[in-house]
Amino acid sequence: MKEKQNKRRGLKLISLLGAFLVWLWVVNVADPVMTDTVEIPVEIENGHILTENGLTYEIVGKKTTTVSYEVHTTNAYRIHASDFRAYVDMAELWSVTGSVPVRIEILRNASYLVSTPVSKTTAIKIETEPLQTKRFELNTILNGELEEGFQAGQIKLSPDHIYLQGPESQIGQISSAGIEFSIDGLNSEVSGVSIPRFYDANGNRIELSNRIEKNCDSVDYTMEVLKVKELTLDFEVTGEVTDGYRFTGVKCDVKTVPVAGLKSALASINTLTIPGDILELEGASTDIVKTVDISKLLPNGVTLAGSERKEINVTLTVERLEDEVYLVDLDYGCFVGGSDEYIYRADPNRVSVRVRALREELDSLRLDADDLAIDVSGLSEGAHVVDVQFITELDPAYEVVAVGTCSVNVTKIPDGPGATQTAATEETTEAE
Repeated sequence: MKEKQNKRRGLKLISLLGAFLVWLWVVNVADPVMTDTVEIPVEIENGHILTENGLTYEIVGKKTTTVSYEVHTTNAYRIHASDFRAYVDMAELWSVTGSVPVRIEILRNASYLVSTPVSKTTAIKIETEPLQTKRFELNTILNGELEEGFQAGQIKLSPDHIYLQGPESQIGQISSAGIEFSIDGLNSEVSGVSIPRFYDANGNRIELSNRIEKNCDSVDYTMEVLKVKELTLDFEVTGEVTDGYRFTGVKCDVKTVPVAGLKSALASINTLTIPGDILELEGASTDIVKTVDISKLLPNGVTLAGSERKEINVTLTVERLEDEVYLVDLDYGCFVGGSDEYIYRADPNRVSVRVRALREELDSLRLDADDLAIDVSGLSEGAHVVDVQFITELDPAYEVVAVGTCSVNVTKIPDGPGATQTAATEETTEAE
């Protein structure tokens, strides 16, 4: 039994060996032709023809093609995708269909190929659109906050603009360009290099496609950091108001102005003066409102801080003067320069005093006999009309316009016993 099994195994081995020998004969003697394929990218030739005509292009669909070739079986291992080149020539673009034929070029091992290789994709679709070149001014986006009491100053960019070139549809999506850098916690000049960024109309960042070319890849920046300081406002007012009116002061809608500058520029500045040629009220009879552009009054190297408004409103207040008549009772102490030989009596014993001032000042004024004097020196016995003098020095806010007159009766003191007592009694009665 074992001999039969061994005999069968031997026959199988002989059969396999015979089949292998037949295959070797077929391969090495007959060497049949086989067909194979490789996938290779499609290159573009003469693309400048479209660019020179203001067009850009893109391949629609696959950007590769399948190359079919024939080769003897014994040489199949020698052929690789790198032995072929597929390309389209834009000079052959047919504008009606937008297609261009695919050409195949053999780069190496052409002798091993049995026939001319062919592309299974005979033509590819090319989509064209206008080519646009656009300039964008570079903006700056500052991330973070400077140290308190400091403000961003002048920013210098190099370059300060950038050019983009690409399909009109893609360039049209870009609204602005700029760079971003951090200023968090800084209190001195900052500089560095940043990459240009691009944004749509809503401020969202856009990543450029490989079809858009830019003329620079980085931007150098330098930014001043300025000290912030509050300046007190000072007002120089010139001119005179109309008679009967008074300039009563300055009102302003702000008390201080925040400014920014280098520390050296701010060291000696504490106030900002609004000059008289701006605050001029010659001949005014009503309030005058002046709108002042304070940015024009700042010294070199100093600017308004933050986003504060440039203009302030200054009001020069002008009020009308009024007259008030005060009736003042006279007493014996008003008589000056009198003689001990006479008794002086005012008739009537009240005099009017006209004072001019602002209404609120008139309402607070109080006058009495101590403010008045009647000069009776040299008056003889009898009745005399005399002027009453206002002897108190009032505040400059008040103007004494007129003081009334009065009649003074001069009576000689009689001689004899009891005369002194009678005169004293009359003086007391007059005082009362």
